[in-house]
Parts: sequence; structure tokens; C-alpha cells
Amino acid sequence: MKIEELWNKILEKEGETIYTKTGLPFTFVKVDYEKIRIYRNDKSVGYVSISNIDFILNNPNLSRHQYRDAMATSSYALALYNSILGI
Repeated sequence: MKIEELWNKILEKEGETIYTKTGLPFTFVKVDYEKIRIYRNDKSVGYVSISNIDFILNNPNLSRHQYRDAMATSSYALALYNSILGI
């Protein structure tokens, strides 16, 4: 799957509750085409960008710790990525 297709599928989930691997619920709001703002408990906790998702797409076999080292909001980026792929 190409990054643009994957990102557009993620953007379609705006406002839906999504869960991290550890079960934490969150939602997001699109900021612009390349960035979304993540909310937990009605508070902004950061951003996920198309480049974060592209990094996961191009490095699918890294550990959670390696993703965390690469991006501050990795648990949310991974949850969004996995929600599209049904993982």
C-alpha cells in the first residue's frame, strides 16, 4: 500500500475512538493534510504526521522501543497504522 492511500484511510477515521496496543483510547482531529492532533481524555497529547506513518510503513519490523526512539507519539502512530491494516 502506498503512503498516500494509507494516510487517506487514516484521515477517514477522524473522530473515531482508536485504541493503543495497551488499550488506551484516543481520537484525533486533522490539522492539515500532513498532520493530525491526538487527543486523550479531551486533552491534546501531541501530533502524528504522514512522515511518522511513512516511517512505520518503510520499517515494519522494528520493535516498539525503536519506534519510540524515532518519534514521540509512536504508540498512537502504531495504533493508527495497525487499525488500517487490521492488526
